[in-house]
Amino acid sequence: MSHRLNTNPLNMDSLKSTLTKCLACILFITSSTAFKVKTIPTFGDGFEDKDGKKLITFKSDEFKSFTRRVHQNISYELSQDTIPFKTFSMALKGYMHLKHTQELSDTQYLTIIDFSKYCNNKRLWVVDLVHQTVNFNEWVAHGKRSGNEYATSFSNQYSSKKSSLGFYITGGPYYGRNNLSLKLHGLEKNYNSNAFSRGIVIHGANYISKNIVNRNERIGRSFGCPAVSKASNKKIINTIKGGSCLFIYHPTSYYINNSKILNTEIYLTVEDLVI
Repeated sequence: MSHRLNTNPLNMDSLKSTLTKCLACILFITSSTAFKVKTIPTFGDGFEDKDGKKLITFKSDEFKSFTRRVHQNISYELSQDTIPFKTFSMALKGYMHLKHTQELSDTQYLTIIDFSKYCNNKRLWVVDLVHQTVNFNEWVAHGKRSGNEYATSFSNQYSSKKSSLGFYITGGPYYGRNNLSLKLHGLEKNYNSNAFSRGIVIHGANYISKNIVNRNERIGRSFGCPAVSKASNKKIINTIKGGSCLFIYHPTSYYINNSKILNTEIYLTVEDLVI
């Protein structure tokens, strides 16, 4: 029994019409998607957007001046330590990246932890960028396997008991085995993306206190959490909870040179350089 291909002209015309409509739909979807993405020059600063506004990057003189101005304008209480400029500049760059990509629900606060500092120094700052003040400057623990007096080793691995570098977004508070705690969402693959599932949170701890420091004893270490004193825990959590930026810094070149948040160039206008 033989089969013959149906070459009815009406069927062929119908097939061509259907194919034409499909191609038209594909082209429409592709072009519509393309127009939603802002076309950005890749040659450097000095270009303009569609409204004629100059485009700048994080490497531009304008952004560097903005960073210096914000850092200089922060006011401190007498008992508070100054945030090192290098630490602050990286923190602000990441904050502006996350703000520009609309990943922050709360843009008022920026929390900075500087693990290059000695453990008994107050190396956590909560900065109110709107009012340009430091709300808190407190002691904070690093992971027990990150180092002794100084943190020198970091990990994103489960059961490592090490701290994780990079940018986080704060989640919601909850009560767990350490009582009131704050969930943290790590944003950087290979550096802190496992933080939430590892149970890395902000919580209060008995092994961090003014009395311990006054006795010239080293504050305790955590299983990787940026733990704070019980005296400051509730106030810090209630201030930074719900979608603010937290940055854990250390001058580890592998992180600094490879962090996508620190090294991806985002184009801004001068008008975007506001808190």
